[in-house]
Amino acid sequence: MGDKVRLNHELLIWRGFTLSNGVWSDPDGVTVSEVPYFPESLDAIFRWLVDDAIKLLYPGYKWGDGWRELFNRWINNMEAGREPALALCLAIQKLIRSK
Repeated sequence: MGDKVRLNHELLIWRGFTLSNGVWSDPDGVTVSEVPYFPESLDAIFRWLVDDAIKLLYPGYKWGDGWRELFNRWINNMEAGREPALALCLAIQKLIRSK
């Protein structure tokens, strides 16, 4: 569980969420009562992370570019026995750390 929490925190910070005095704000600076928990939510991943992850692969991309590479990384993680949301989070984390 701790690894997932650390992963989620890393992805939140990467995406622009901030934590100050125990209070989270979204990338627009709006205080939120609850932040996305990416390792268990494909909806949150596609809402908050996927576009920016693909931009790491293909700066200036247009919809559709980069999907094949991100999808392949995702599938590789699922083949390693990981749940789909966690597998996609790990693929995105790898992209972040490689840039």
